[in-house]
Amino acid sequence: MNFVTTIPTVTDEMVSDFSTSHLPWQLDVVRDAALKYRAAKLGGPWAVDCRLGGMSGRRGQREISHTNGDYAAVLLVRHGREVFSQGGRQAVVGPGTAVVWDGVVPGECFSEGPLVKTTLFMPRQLCLEALPRLDSLVGRPLATSPSLRLLFDWLHTSMKSPDLDEDAAALTGRIAIDLLASAIGASSNIVLDTKTIRLMEIKAFIQSRLGDSSLTVDDIARGNAVSNRYLHTLFEGTGETCREFLMRHRRELAYQLLLSPAPVSVTQVAHRCGFDNPSSFSRTFRAAYGVSPREARNARRGV
Repeated sequence: MNFVTTIPTVTDEMVSDFSTSHLPWQLDVVRDAALKYRAAKLGGPWAVDCRLGGMSGRRGQREISHTNGDYAAVLLVRHGREVFSQGGRQAVVGPGTAVVWDGVVPGECFSEGPLVKTTLFMPRQLCLEALPRLDSLVGRPLATSPSLRLLFDWLHTSMKSPDLDEDAAALTGRIAIDLLASAIGASSNIVLDTKTIRLMEIKAFIQSRLGDSSLTVDDIARGNAVSNRYLHTLFEGTGETCREFLMRHRRELAYQLLLSPAPVSVTQVAHRCGFDNPSSFSRTFRAAYGVSPREARNARRGV
């Protein structure tokens, strides 16, 4: 799904179509202003850019029951201001800030003037793997941070790439969720439990050392002053072990480098992503994506 729709004269049917792209909501939008939105599928997640003249909305039990699946989302405002209420909390979201909301909990939103925003929707289970304490995050504003700015830029770039293949789109979505987790960890407005904070710190430690081919689980535990047993405990419930997290991010970084326009060889990509042996890298990559690194790069270039 990747499309752009501009609605110069807003009708009830168009509002219904627009609200469905954001999950079912009861929406009342300003009718004398153009409504423009664009959606892009990013694997399981999807993102929606929209511009509208102002609106108020409510998502109650009726809308929740009419939703096909359970989702969570993060709303990022680029221009204007939106007031979002959920879980007994209210967030005023302005330019450069964001708020997380849960699709299975009733919520309300309001904007009195022109609004430009991006919303990233995620399958709720996928979101919980990255953000185990989702219930403590909803309705709390995320302050501006380098990670949040990077998420803004990443989604903006992703929305302008309609030719992403299925694997590249899925990788883009996973990176967006990781950036969201990092932005939440950097926000002073979010109060997280000690284990969640520790897990975020360790994930950031791993991601900063993907190119170190000698990095082991023992090194990760030692570098973060925790025991191997506690490291294992931290990753329980995330759906993968510490080593699996390390290898997945190495593969995803490799895929990202292979899709870039820069002239880089498969061997160079392997070394930059922590693989000493190009043959081992190719086997690991093919097992994950069904194609070799060379085939992935050539497909992106149309060879």
